[in-house]
Amino acid sequence: MIQRIQMVASALSQMLNVMTARDLTKTGPNESVSARMHRQGRRREHIIDVVFFWQRNPGHCEQAFLADVFDAKALLAEIETKGRVYDRND
Repeated sequence: MIQRIQMVASALSQMLNVMTARDLTKTGPNESVSARMHRQGRRREHIIDVVFFWQRNPGHCEQAFLADVFDAKALLAEIETKGRVYDRND
């Protein structure tokens, strides 16, 4: 149940990221607001880190960014293992 809640929260953050990004060419549909703030070195990163103090996770935005990188690498490894070539239009 906890995992489902975390995944829904992540999906909502991704949706919020797409809705609030000024330039969609500088983000993607699978990036959270926190990860984007860290990647872009935005001042708001500190504010988000403070908001998520209860996670006992100093550097929430950095951890969100690293989680996005980890997830992307895991997905690429899965695809490479299957040996299928994907086209962007799939």
